[in-house]
Amino acid sequence: MKKATIVTLALVLVLAASTFASAANYIGGGIGIIGFKGADGGAASETEYVDALPFALTLAVDFDVMDKLSISANGYIGIQKPEVAETAVSDYKFNYMVGGYAKYALANLDALKLGAAVGVNYNKNFAPNPTPADMELNYGAGVFAEQPLGETGTIYGQVMYWAKAEPKEEATEATVVDHIGGLGGINFKITDKIAVKGQVEYVNKTALFSIGVGYAF
Repeated sequence: MKKATIVTLALVLVLAASTFASAANYIGGGIGIIGFKGADGGAASETEYVDALPFALTLAVDFDVMDKLSISANGYIGIQKPEVAETAVSDYKFNYMVGGYAKYALANLDALKLGAAVGVNYNKNFAPNPTPADMELNYGAGVFAEQPLGETGTIYGQVMYWAKAEPKEEATEATVVDHIGGLGGINFKITDKIAVKGQVEYVNKTALFSIGVGYAF
């Protein structure tokens, strides 16, 4: 059901992008679709957190600092409840993840921007990684591409390699694939000041889909 919903929303975004004007600078919020389970406190914890709500709240910001330099940020807030076997537990928990990026265009090929990206990601058990489960602060570097769809919208994507800012003891050695993440999406206007943004992000072997509306400037 979740896969069908994600595909349907993605098709709506693509079709809408062929109709509306493009959006550059943007600030807004929306909802995200998530589907994961995480352990609080690592593998030794007896409390497993499951989704209390099928959606997360999302925030997103995009800003062009200058012709080649841009910054962006996005965040997720999930509301979950713990379940302990044979124990009545009803406490709810807020998990969140935020990321910030700086991108510099190194080449412009017929409006296609290609460049380098650096970023910081703080993950508070929103997209759990079993190696290690308590990984929180990360920094990374990667590449990005951005293509205007004429005057109808903008499609973008980036791939990142994430490293732990403060290494912690791991149960097993993480592979290169465990450090790879990325995101991509479409941004377009509905009116001169209102824009819609859809994005898919992959981090810690978890896929997150979000769609939101915000102010374009």
